[in-house]
Amino acid sequence: MKKVLFGLVLIGGLFALSSCSKECNCVGKYQGEVKYEQRITLDDGEKCSDSDFYMNILGQQIEIKCSPVLF
Repeated sequence: MKKVLFGLVLIGGLFALSSCSKECNCVGKYQGEVKYEQRITLDDGEKCSDSDFYMNILGQQIEIKCSPVLF
């Protein structure tokens, strides 16, 4: 039981630290294939998910997904 509790506290701590991150790793994909990766710096009040983007036009899929830099 202690191991489970420790694991939950550790995972919660990682999420807490990632929410304070001011940088995000963004990955751009075209048709599911990674075309570029970029690290962006956020302004005050912004979240990484604010930069997410998805578009499907005539079967062509474009996606940008950003996630917080943990460390």
